Amino acid sequence: MLDGAKGTASDVYVLDVGDAGANRLRLLDRVYGASTRRMLHDAGLREGSRVLDLACGIGAISCWLAGQVGTSGRVLAGDVNPEQLAVAKSHCAQCDHPIPIEYLEVDAYETGLASHSFDVVHMRLLLCHLTSPSKVIAEAYRLLRPGGVLVCQDLKLSSVFCSPESAAYTRFVQLGMAMGLKLGVDYDFGVRLPAAAAGAGFQSIRVYLEQPAYLSGPEKQLWEHTFAETVPVMVRTGVATAEELNELLKQMRAIAQDGSVLIAQACLPGIVAVK
Repeated sequence: MLDGAKGTASDVYVLDVGDAGANRLRLLDRVYGASTRRMLHDAGLREGSRVLDLACGIGAISCWLAGQVGTSGRVLAGDVNPEQLAVAKSHCAQCDHPIPIEYLEVDAYETGLASHSFDVVHMRLLLCHLTSPSKVIAEAYRLLRPGGVLVCQDLKLSSVFCSPESAAYTRFVQLGMAMGLKLGVDYDFGVRLPAAAAGAGFQSIRVYLEQPAYLSGPEKQLWEHTFAETVPVMVRTGVATAEELNELLKQMRAIAQDGSVLIAQACLPGIVAVK
């Protein structure tokens, strides 16, 4: 694991995991979840589908999938971090779905799962945290049956903006991109998804773009909470001082309370790609 990462078992990760990160992940699904579900429907998700939800987080999508595939389907929720799986199990235990979800601690690079065993592989905001994201796309290709579909959304961090412009948001985006360089990851990887999927052999690649924006409400604070979790790693990697980061966060909180300022959350480029 590279210096400065909070850690998953196999790669760099700068955000909180388990219970500490659960509220942010719930908020993230409120912001992006509707687009994810539309893409899965567009991918042909149906009763009887066998689905892998890779990097399942708190299991929000896993629960929904289990309600879509019916009693003849299968949903496997995989994550490299056991704390994430524990939160997902707790979250999904409160949901009503017709089949049990299977949980597996799994490395996205080498899942150990059988080839051609899934109709759909879903990933959201996984690849931007990995030093070799194309290897995970290749692993998804291996796992899918012929005609199976990859549904993937990932990050374009540099797309976050405010109107009127906020110097605090602009600076945090700059620092986030600089931290990614330090850690060897690409927080703009989302725009490279189509080419990466084509390189792995996927066909019929449909491209989606989702960028919600808010004048008010808790969704407006998603990136405020996200950046707050990155502060320790930014400091440890020498990207910025704690004093500067704390001052930026104070300004971001004030902006969130200002109903005249529009905050555009990060654009998530996405693909629905057929094997």
